[in-house]
Amino acid sequence: MRQLFVAALALAACRDSPAPAHAPVGSAGSAAVGSAAADPWAAKPAPPKPPDTPETRKQRAEAALGRVATIIPTLAKLRELRFDREVPTKYQTTPEFQAFVRREIAKELPPQRSKDLAAAFAHLGLLVKPIDLATVEEQAMVTQAGAYYDPAAKAFFLVMVPDNELMLDTISAHELTHALQDQHFNLTKYLPSDGSLDDDATTARRFVVEGDATFAMLLYALHGVIGDKLTPALIASVRGQIEQLAGQDLEALKAQLKSQSAAFGMMDGEIKKSIDAMDDIPPAVLVPLLDSYMKGALVALTAYEHGGWAGVDALYGKPPSSSEQVLHPATKLFPTRDEPHRVGLAAAREPELRRDVIGELGWKIYFELWKTPGAAEAAAGWGGDRYSVTRRKDGRLIGRVATVWDSPEDATQFADAYRVSLAARFPGAELAQVGGDVVMQRPEGGGTLIVRTMGSRVFIVDGADDAAAMDALVRTTKID
Repeated sequence: MRQLFVAALALAACRDSPAPAHAPVGSAGSAAVGSAAADPWAAKPAPPKPPDTPETRKQRAEAALGRVATIIPTLAKLRELRFDREVPTKYQTTPEFQAFVRREIAKELPPQRSKDLAAAFAHLGLLVKPIDLATVEEQAMVTQAGAYYDPAAKAFFLVMVPDNELMLDTISAHELTHALQDQHFNLTKYLPSDGSLDDDATTARRFVVEGDATFAMLLYALHGVIGDKLTPALIASVRGQIEQLAGQDLEALKAQLKSQSAAFGMMDGEIKKSIDAMDDIPPAVLVPLLDSYMKGALVALTAYEHGGWAGVDALYGKPPSSSEQVLHPATKLFPTRDEPHRVGLAAAREPELRRDVIGELGWKIYFELWKTPGAAEAAAGWGGDRYSVTRRKDGRLIGRVATVWDSPEDATQFADAYRVSLAARFPGAELAQVGGDVVMQRPEGGGTLIVRTMGSRVFIVDGADDAAAMDALVRTTKID
């Protein structure tokens, strides 16, 4: 669907980030950084509050949106970008947002396309089984979005309304940063939804957009302590916190968020529901969404360390081109970019369900899904890939994957990990070594799966009749 830029769960993850010493707008007092009282996310003694109802949520939302005018000048100064025009703001209930998301998804992911994509991803092993992809995409958006910025409407919408003014103002700062990005760098063109970018390049750009907003949001939360000056010591402290959060795997992040949800006396039911729903969203959908916040913040921070805010701005003029670059910004994006190889597959002869790029993040998700030891290491060293999934007349799916790695050693490590993953995907299936190929018969007449390693390249044909399909893949693949 068209690009929406959301904020919700990643903000809850920031509870362990440096605590600002200023109190929320409308409250009294402040506390020193590092003291228990300085934690703005912690429940503080307060008079009894009214029950959480649609009416009280609307009141909190209207109050939060009324404070946007006080957030804008501070955020503009911190981010060193000015607001060229007013940003419309609106409160939207979760049912209203769900209806909007459902309409948008229906336009771009109709039932047959949703079914085809899910079948392709499951055939490749990126999903455990085919799912209703449109419904999962809707769930991911609706359950994770506390607020969002819509570049088409040029507006900021508040959806979830926790009973915490600073949390609401922090959400606003995140979304207003997206408005700044849109006014200066045109987010619709930066992240087009017309298919002109492959999936991996889209993921890389989303890391920039969400990471920039998360970095600016953290600085806004610290504004009461740091003022407008970002010192090297402060940046080093922020880096430590971001690295700690970015280093968590999916299970650790979910456990942390659930624990915090239980401890949050002020957490409203909508946000708790979104946290509890994470277990129902496949990693292939959830991980890129969550990683774009804190791992993306490392991208923005690294760019800032190399050139200040002008260095961050430059990522919009010359975007990163792969998830590899944004997963390793200190070595693959700066000081010199490690550009991926362009991999071209021959035109498909059968109807094609999907043709795209998996990328380092996609392969990491794949290996983690199938509990492959050393998942991150097996995906590192990625240099480029392209896949195609087609359907034969008899209904059998055939996957063709061509990959290139930084070295023959990286290629061997990937191929070995892929072979191990097959035992988890196809319990009881036997793998054989035929010449230089690893060969496995898919169950229930699903065809032959073949893996061939050639120097720094690894080819996979999944579902063909025999090795002739592998020979054709190797012969016709173009790698620049």
